[in-house]
Amino acid sequence: MKKIEQATKQKLRQAYKTACNGYLVELMRMWELDAHYGYWISDEVGGVYAYSDYIFIDMADIIYCVENDVEEKEYEDWQEYCVFANEYKQDTPNFPSWHKGCPRLTKEQQDKLVALKKNLNDCIDEYRHM
Repeated sequence: MKKIEQATKQKLRQAYKTACNGYLVELMRMWELDAHYGYWISDEVGGVYAYSDYIFIDMADIIYCVENDVEEKEYEDWQEYCVFANEYKQDTPNFPSWHKGCPRLTKEQQDKLVALKKNLNDCIDEYRHM
């Protein structure tokens, strides 16, 4: 195996960071966000970017959003659905699948599960206090 020179590795790392930050700048511009409120988690450029306390987006999704002109609202809707899906033991789609319209529970179906869970919890509380 032939080893790669340190200078070449450094050049590749810098090119990668430049590309990642370039995509991030475009995403910030598209979504009209102020980059001062965000950061790369653990200063790992190309990992997960946190914006304020409500958007956490990895590099693959940043690229996907830029390349496909995805609106911020759609990404937020997907994140909210993932939280719901996790809590209610539903399939959690990746973002590209979500964007392409993968099967998911409707708002009505989600509301029904929430109501059923509330009813169950109310019954549990009622019997606990007997």
